Amino acid sequence: MSAALEVNDLNVFYGQIHALRGVSIRVESGRVTTLLGANGAGKTTLLRTISGLIKPKSGSIKLNDTEIGGMEPHLIVRAGISQSPEGRQVFPQLTVKENLDLGAYSRSDKVAIKRDFDHVLELWPRLKERLTQRAGTLSGGEQQMLAIARAMMARPKVLLLDEPSLGLAPVIVAGIFDTIRAINAEGTTVLLVEQNAHLALKVAHVGYVLETGAIQKCAPAAELLADPSIREAYLGG
Repeated sequence: MSAALEVNDLNVFYGQIHALRGVSIRVESGRVTTLLGANGAGKTTLLRTISGLIKPKSGSIKLNDTEIGGMEPHLIVRAGISQSPEGRQVFPQLTVKENLDLGAYSRSDKVAIKRDFDHVLELWPRLKERLTQRAGTLSGGEQQMLAIARAMMARPKVLLLDEPSLGLAPVIVAGIFDTIRAINAEGTTVLLVEQNAHLALKVAHVGYVLETGAIQKCAPAAELLADPSIREAYLGG
């Protein structure tokens, strides 16, 4: 299977701190790949580096065999990567519709944009009911839906999801993960960072374990779910 996104020997520093140490991951086209690890392991740093928000010291990041490492973030979005960030980061003073419109800011194909706009509202009917509402007044779950929908409006080849379940009630989380499955079933490749390792491995095809900035393990998600050391470290025994 071909790789939509390939990261090779990536090194990232915060000052003197070596945050990512020779990280290599392969995200196969049409699949969900998840990244597991404790807080501070470097998961968000990796996503932010792929998105161009952090410049790597060395290493390679390829999208469909084209080098994007070190490119400006807006060019990476145009190339085909968009991110739903940790903490959602919707534009609170803008309406739901304006947030969605901003997700498509790099596109000019108006007919396709309208089609994608209608589609994300089918995926998240609650957003359709709140199109004219300011995003800052939405519930946490609704803001998470909006953050993912906004990222989808860029029509990404690879969708980066950073902690989509963070701080949300279980029933809301279940709905969001159902939608992640639906997005992937439609063909969007997903790289998922998620503290809830059990949920992440249930939705993913492949998992990587990141510890103190380095990849310690890579295996099919079902294999990681059954791995006693993974169960003890991330799944509560």
